[in-house]
Amino acid sequence: MPLTDFFQVLRWWGTLFLVGSAAYPLAKRLFPNWHDAGYFFAKSIGLAMVTWVVYVLGMAKIAPFTIITISGAIIGVFVVGVVLQPRVVKGESSDRGWKKTTLTIVTEEIIFLFALLFWSWIKAHEPSLRGLEKFMDYGFMQSALRSTYFPPPDMWYPPFPINYYYFGHLMTALITKLSGLDLMVTFNVMLSTIFALCLTMSYSIGFQLMSTSPFVAARKRLVAVIGGALTAYLVTLSGNMQTIYAFTQGYTGEDVVPFWTILWRWGEFLQRLPEGLQRYWYANATRFIPYTIHEFPSYSFVVSDIHGHVLSIPFVLLALGLIIAFVQSLTKEKAPTDFVLLGTYGFLVGVLLMTNALDGPIYFGLLTFVIVVFAARQPKKTWKQWGLSAGLVLLVAALTSLPFLLHFKSFVNGVAVNCPIPFFAHSRIGPLLFEGVEKCQRSPLWMLWVLWGFFWFCGGLFLFSKVDKIKYLRDIKTLWNTKFTHTEHVLLLFFFFAFALIIFPEFFYFKDIYPQHFRSNTMFKLGYQAFIMWSIISSYAIVHFFLLARARIASVARRWAKKILILLLIPQLFFVVIYPGFSVPSYFGRLQQYDGLNGSTWLALEYPDDYAAILWLRQQQVPDGITLVEADGDSYTDYERFSVFTGIPTIIGWAVHEWLWRGTYDAVSPRREDVGMIYESEDIEETRRILDHYKVRYIIVGVLEREKYPNIAEWKFAELGDIVYQSGETVIYGRTN
Repeated sequence: MPLTDFFQVLRWWGTLFLVGSAAYPLAKRLFPNWHDAGYFFAKSIGLAMVTWVVYVLGMAKIAPFTIITISGAIIGVFVVGVVLQPRVVKGESSDRGWKKTTLTIVTEEIIFLFALLFWSWIKAHEPSLRGLEKFMDYGFMQSALRSTYFPPPDMWYPPFPINYYYFGHLMTALITKLSGLDLMVTFNVMLSTIFALCLTMSYSIGFQLMSTSPFVAARKRLVAVIGGALTAYLVTLSGNMQTIYAFTQGYTGEDVVPFWTILWRWGEFLQRLPEGLQRYWYANATRFIPYTIHEFPSYSFVVSDIHGHVLSIPFVLLALGLIIAFVQSLTKEKAPTDFVLLGTYGFLVGVLLMTNALDGPIYFGLLTFVIVVFAARQPKKTWKQWGLSAGLVLLVAALTSLPFLLHFKSFVNGVAVNCPIPFFAHSRIGPLLFEGVEKCQRSPLWMLWVLWGFFWFCGGLFLFSKVDKIKYLRDIKTLWNTKFTHTEHVLLLFFFFAFALIIFPEFFYFKDIYPQHFRSNTMFKLGYQAFIMWSIISSYAIVHFFLLARARIASVARRWAKKILILLLIPQLFFVVIYPGFSVPSYFGRLQQYDGLNGSTWLALEYPDDYAAILWLRQQQVPDGITLVEADGDSYTDYERFSVFTGIPTIIGWAVHEWLWRGTYDAVSPRREDVGMIYESEDIEETRRILDHYKVRYIIVGVLEREKYPNIAEWKFAELGDIVYQSGETVIYGRTN
């Protein structure tokens, strides 16, 4: 990595360190019994709280979005953490404890920095801010950066605010502003930051789960380290067993066939193995079941969209860590009393809602599930206290997300039934929608097994490692009460909750605008969370199973079962862990060409005149409410490059995206017609009227405008304004409003 990039990453890391250090006192309060006192969670806590404070102050028009406001929020988070510290009993702490804690923190910070540098180096082999959702995500961040107060305006639909869950994008803009770096660089470094947070936070969860297990405690600490490392790998880098198609004849396009029907014979397999490995397309692992999406973190880190589901990963892992800490703090007879932890969890649910909308309900539902199950094991007199705990979480979540919800209109139209009975077609009963009978998609069981079978198998290993007598399966209550620790109880609940997330899209889906891929987003959002939960459970199960494999087992049948399970586990584990071996070389050009961290290099090479004009526009002091006009184009194209890279709103952006966010194409169509009129109409007064209506100051005429509007009436722009910038064929006409 060149020194320029290295020092930019180092500067970014220093900013994150500052935010994490401010939140560390609160992390210690929330994770007092964890091996690192929650240090790996501190950055996530700090990012959530500092961003929220700045956001609320900006929404209330109390304080502008400046470094001074951000600094004040950082100090405020630190003070809150110090105030909430429990009283320390005299003589409880020791110099040795302080030294051990300091060593742990230094070690963990080095690990985080290494992970940050590692993925930044990988990302620099393909840093282009182009393709998939990158224009949208970058545009949201740039729009937030330009905002003095909030909500930030939609750069593709002025003068209205962004109608999307953009809290994570605002968080990226906040760290960018605080670091003083350019968003063209920090966009890519933010992806590396989420990678590093995912790796380290999942490691912390895995280590804690292993170190608190009686089975592991009797052995060396190394076992907990191995368990944490396996957890980090499975959550952050692993895929699913769809990689099995790399060892078959494969399939083309969406014509998916069962893998066992296209197996090579052994001799042919050995001959064509290298060709098969090179031909395997890693993206198929996320588009396997027809008309659906089932992504996972490793894929996200490769394709590099900093979308809501990626930005929420640190908050998701923090939520899972808080639930584990919550359960570990429970006793057999008392209801939960740690209201600081519950309040923080409620705050986090609100943040998740603003970052990736469905994650809010998902993780409130998960905690409620845990509360109901644990409350059922205690005296009935504690039910009221358990209910108050859930109520506290819901109340705090509502208050946290209220500033966002006041201007956000959900683009989900309800919960629809998959494969409705014909009698109910095209009707509604309460909250349930019944669309046409053609809205019927079921996932073949063998496809579900390819995607999730490894995790289900690991769930079986978990039970095998805990149940030493088959007869226990006849009495679930006895098994639950005698064989599992509190921590293992919550892992079982994670497992079944994740299973419910996978089953849900087989019967229901959240209705949006997509006709054929109607359950795609539902499966995507729910399956992503199931993958993370199951990865944590699987690593715990594997470590315990191999510890059991080393132990002496009296039963002959059980010893044989153990050997068979090992033989079945190894190939499945192999298929999920090899995924980065395909995805990373494919997307990053086999890591052969280092292009740097600046994501605008492609723009400077392919559209040099546009790039120069964009840099000029970024230097202008453009007041809020002012717009520009450029050619509008379809989603996932290079159109809307000026509004994206400057943050200055244009009349209309990617049509399908705005159609989704606004709920109707009627909101999009007139604007597209107006843009066409601006460029091609010969009526100068009509053009003036449209420009005035949208408060257009800058008219862009570049290569894409000339391509889309071959009958462009450029002569009239000279009468409507002046040429304020020109570079080659790219001309910017300026108007005074």
